[in-house]
Amino acid sequence: PVDRDSVVARLRAELAAGEAPAEVMLMGQALEAGPGGRRSITVSAPIGPSGGPGERKVTMPLPTAEDIQALIVKRAELKARIEKPQDAAQILEKYLTEQFLGKASDHVAMIAAWGPKSIPDSEGEFAEVAALMSMQLRAFKAALTSGKEDFQFEVSRPGDGRECLVMPPSNFALLGLKDTFKMLLQGFRVLAIVQPRFFLHFREVQKGLSECGLPEGMFEVLPGITPEADPAVLHEALKHVHRLQFTGSSAMFKSLVAKAYELGNLRLEHGGEVSGLNKVRLDGVSVSHPAVAAGSAWAAMANNGELCTSASLIEFDPATGDSPQAVKAALEGHAFKLGTDPTDTGLDVLLKEGKSSQLEVKTEIPAEGFREWWEKTILAVPAGSPPNLRTNQSLGHCIFAPSIAQALEAGVKEDASCVYCVGVPEDTSAPSARAGTTGCQLPESVFGGMKTYTYAVAGDHDGVGSVQTLLSTVKRRGPSWRDQEEVYAEYELTETAEDLLEFLSPSDQKPFAKQLASVLEVFSAFQPEVSYPYDGQPLVGGEGRSKLLTMAALKPARKNLLIPRGVGLPDDIIKIALLCEMSPLREVPVDLHVLGAMQAGKLRVTDPLKSFIRVVEKRLGWKPHYHADYEQLTAAVKAAEYPPYFFAVKDKHLLPVELLMAVAEQGGYLYEGLPADALSLFRWLTTTQAWTVACTEGAVGEAAEALRKAWSEAGLREVPHPAPELVQPSARADIGGGFSPTGFGDDKDWADLSDDDSSDSDDGGSAASSTPSTSAGDAGSKASKSAP
Repeated sequence: PVDRDSVVARLRAELAAGEAPAEVMLMGQALEAGPGGRRSITVSAPIGPSGGPGERKVTMPLPTAEDIQALIVKRAELKARIEKPQDAAQILEKYLTEQFLGKASDHVAMIAAWGPKSIPDSEGEFAEVAALMSMQLRAFKAALTSGKEDFQFEVSRPGDGRECLVMPPSNFALLGLKDTFKMLLQGFRVLAIVQPRFFLHFREVQKGLSECGLPEGMFEVLPGITPEADPAVLHEALKHVHRLQFTGSSAMFKSLVAKAYELGNLRLEHGGEVSGLNKVRLDGVSVSHPAVAAGSAWAAMANNGELCTSASLIEFDPATGDSPQAVKAALEGHAFKLGTDPTDTGLDVLLKEGKSSQLEVKTEIPAEGFREWWEKTILAVPAGSPPNLRTNQSLGHCIFAPSIAQALEAGVKEDASCVYCVGVPEDTSAPSARAGTTGCQLPESVFGGMKTYTYAVAGDHDGVGSVQTLLSTVKRRGPSWRDQEEVYAEYELTETAEDLLEFLSPSDQKPFAKQLASVLEVFSAFQPEVSYPYDGQPLVGGEGRSKLLTMAALKPARKNLLIPRGVGLPDDIIKIALLCEMSPLREVPVDLHVLGAMQAGKLRVTDPLKSFIRVVEKRLGWKPHYHADYEQLTAAVKAAEYPPYFFAVKDKHLLPVELLMAVAEQGGYLYEGLPADALSLFRWLTTTQAWTVACTEGAVGEAAEALRKAWSEAGLREVPHPAPELVQPSARADIGGGFSPTGFGDDKDWADLSDDDSSDSDDGGSAASSTPSTSAGDAGSKASKSAP
């Protein structure tokens, strides 16, 4: 709990009238305006001590492109790094405990002052960031412990010795701290370029990390996200960093990635949290219901409508008699408290300069078109009418229905990252839960999930609070002598999996069958469960708060695969097919892109690729796409319905820049290679969608059962795999130093899979084939894995 009296006292001190310089440090040296062409900027507090114009002014120098270049060179020369993973855990735990949680009132006040935000909103931002940092640290420490005790997992620091640029959003400063914390755990040297009005807060963060023992050069913070800054400063950083971690608008994110590519940084890794077009849907209930009206209004106006989950659209059900005018009257008649005094702890929304003073409900699409408003604004339309917004463009989505079951049945079919379901009672005077397009909390829930924008739960492991993100610093250990002693799980392969395994060379079949079993054990370990009930928004028509129950449902990543001209059939693509076939999830079809398959107007694909395509197309439902060249592939990517996530790509920096640009523009990503450990494979090939039910205390049991039923019916594969058999290895009996007979032949007989040497098709499709029935031999019938 935060001491609100302390918050108010610090808030008043932050906003007090006055003018002073701010010290900007770079590798221990203070920057000064003037030398090297540095400019200075003066920023005013965004609000006064009791509302109105800001009275405090702060002046600071802005860095130059030469400063950025010198910083990156010096950090590389010094080889700035945290030497040992346990040192990173100790430093960051000390910061979290002493400098962040121990100074909670100061951080909340800084958020409220420079956001600006109401104190309750500031407390919410602080709590979310604290939860995220705590979960990241717990996963990291658990990996350290496992590496010393049971030897099943170990720490992974993919950023060790590399550079990361962190950029916070203009409305949620400390998401930049969350990103910094995560990147430091991964080993990156972090450069945070922030908005000048957030600089004082980040400077305190920098000092706190230094006091906790963070080595020099591991975290530098500079003001620079402002129109007054030289664009060359940001460009210089984008040109050299290995990773971009960004939070903000999707348009800005995509433009930053494109600029990095233009500057030649073609191997840039990027991830983050961005906004979406979010909507509220009324299914069989009227907006006149008090809970529906309150939840929908809050979805549009929370945090001044500047949340990345803020609703831009409400689709009402005309069968209930509702109209755009009825929606407007119900939502604009809300009872939320708006005001301008930042020290008023009872405010729901802190109004600030340049923002509207009231909620606005539009009853028709404006001339400039439908868009993400970033205001207390929402458009009301009947269901099925333009703009026909699909939730593959949504981060948050809320459904109000007459029952929890009806709301959830509709919700799990949607693509939004966070789905809220509310069953409202027919009696409008009875106590009712409410929700909107935001409100689920960490650690019970997850949030976000895209590389460059949050249009659909299509994939990637950079969601906020998801298991895929929290385990980014953990990996499963590799093969070890312990495998000869530990109990392992043995899975029965399906007939299709056996046939797919035959496409690998004999020497690779048994090792990958074991790795496949290891991946299945990871799936088993992270099967989602319903959270304990936790508090949501206040009840409508009753005392207390709505109860939220969340299931962080695993979803398969929407996978794209690329086979360039003349490559043949890559082993990694065979392995992905096996992983899809044996996945416990309800998989979605893979898009397989084959280049150069058209010759003289006909499709010609030879074995083994031809037979492989027939198997995955007929039995796994994969969608082959044949492109004459990269230009055609780029056009297909630009027309993709979902963000194109390409897996097992080789040398992405050698691909045409036009293709890289198209993938970034569509919000996709190109993953190079395939991880070697089971945990990383799980992370890469899955994502998380949060299903949250808002209900009354008395309906908690009903909500939990509805979530479990939805997971069973919509999340898991229709025919489950048999339970694995646990096997105790026999004692080792090495002969001749452990050598054993091994087959080295790579010849494969494709006669059982195909009787043609090539496919001839005038319409560009692949010919049908009979179902193969070959056996995968010793490795085929069962996959085995040492149990963690």
